[in-house]
Amino acid sequence: MKRGLILLGVLVTGLSAVFLLPDFKTTNSALSLTIPKQMAAWTFTEGEPTKEERDTLAKDTTFAKARCERSRSGSTSYFDTGPKDHAQLSIVMSGIDLANSIHRPERCMPAQGHEIYGSATTLVDVRGSKQLPARRLLSVQEIPIDELGKNVIHREAVTYYFFVGSEQITENHTRRTLIDIKDRLMKGEAQRWAYISVTMWFNGDLGDKHPDLLDLAGADRVARELLGELAAKNIAWEQVKQPG
Repeated sequence: MKRGLILLGVLVTGLSAVFLLPDFKTTNSALSLTIPKQMAAWTFTEGEPTKEERDTLAKDTTFAKARCERSRSGSTSYFDTGPKDHAQLSIVMSGIDLANSIHRPERCMPAQGHEIYGSATTLVDVRGSKQLPARRLLSVQEIPIDELGKNVIHREAVTYYFFVGSEQITENHTRRTLIDIKDRLMKGEAQRWAYISVTMWFNGDLGDKHPDLLDLAGADRVARELLGELAAKNIAWEQVKQPG
């Protein structure tokens, strides 16, 4: 309890001091907003952020979202009629407003119908013998299937995300904020942090079943592989001092 109060005091003091400083030099995140059209067997169809997502963040926040799809067989043929894996990809790039530019995905997921029931820290493998820290969430999502929202289905979902600054990667929002405050106070730099998240539905005990969905173990594996592939492609690793 005492340690938590001390941390809160440091955070509040740092935030107060930041707003008294002159303009900052802006440094860009090492994470690119560019979503590929194709990556291995995956295809990406770009989408738009929801009104709720836009309304909760500062005006200079930028987004990149996509629906990801691949044949479970690994085939890229248009004639493959077998089951497909689907995932939702979201990249959110902050502006320089420390208080409102970016937050944990947990804050906006309830507006998208998610009720989170599990959260843990893990490591995700990236090509080249790298690993990065990520937050893993389990949720049940309520999805309207008519215009009035009177009829709904429920899907269980696994989500992975992490934050990328100009030099550091972390899954911890509080740590990200403290790094940002330190850089503003000590370097006069405001980082444009970004987070990337991947969400996949799966067949579990709490949602409505669908014959084409994987179980949790299968969806978990695919989501981690997709996130690792995207991290290898979209992070400028030469900028990163150390993941985590």
